Amino acid sequence: MNGLRNSKTQRDAPSQTRKLKPSYFTQAKTKNEAFEKCKATCQGPQNCPFNGTLFYMPNTKSLYGPYAFDCPIYKKWRKQLELEKRVMESIPKKFWDRTFQNFEAVSEDLALALNITKKYVAKRAWEKGANIVISGKYGVGKTHLAASVIHEAIKLNFNAVFITAPSLVNGSINDIRDKFQEIKRIELIALDDFSIETSHKMIAKEMFELINYRYESEKGMVMTTNLSAVELKESLGDRIFDRMQERTVIIKIADVESYRKKKRREYISWMEE
Repeated sequence: MNGLRNSKTQRDAPSQTRKLKPSYFTQAKTKNEAFEKCKATCQGPQNCPFNGTLFYMPNTKSLYGPYAFDCPIYKKWRKQLELEKRVMESIPKKFWDRTFQNFEAVSEDLALALNITKKYVAKRAWEKGANIVISGKYGVGKTHLAASVIHEAIKLNFNAVFITAPSLVNGSINDIRDKFQEIKRIELIALDDFSIETSHKMIAKEMFELINYRYESEKGMVMTTNLSAVELKESLGDRIFDRMQERTVIIKIADVESYRKKKRREYISWMEE
């Protein structure tokens, strides 16, 4: 809490405070009393005329004051806005709403995958260089889990991004190299949809350097793939796969059908009526 005292202090006060009329100051003996009075008439942090700064006077005849402090409601609102902005910048729009809270663990494999990825976040395992590979057919929830991990990491104030593997291999060789360099030092990355199509020999060297750098720097990653462990090893190569395997948990989702097939049946159910 910042007290603004007597004439000297008043001259040193922020310009916003100097311009305020006495009527803007809440009459209150304490900071908590001022906050409760303001909260009772609050029209929402987005409508705060003073951007979350509360001013109060102990009484109209006091030689001291006004006093100012930051509104906790406004601070929480601003933090949420900043979090949403970081999510939007770090995760493709299609996956903004993919979180642990709305993940449907409808099978044993999905329940296990959800439990492991939650533990990965709770332990901040990427800080120790630990990796997760989520393997399974298309549409079984792999991307949802990977995006959820990034959501939670961002909430914990980590620099985390979600990247689709196909987006890394588009463009010229220089473009591809630049993309790999951009994600190299990020604290946590989720590489989504790694497949045979995105494991072309042209990017094998870049992929090895990425994994090798993150291995030596103890920076973990999450990968989703439709490849089996054997196919993944063949696609990445022995050197890359062996380097990853040392610190990687591979989660295989095999006991659930594609969510897309389920949604398709819902969309065309009108034909059966």
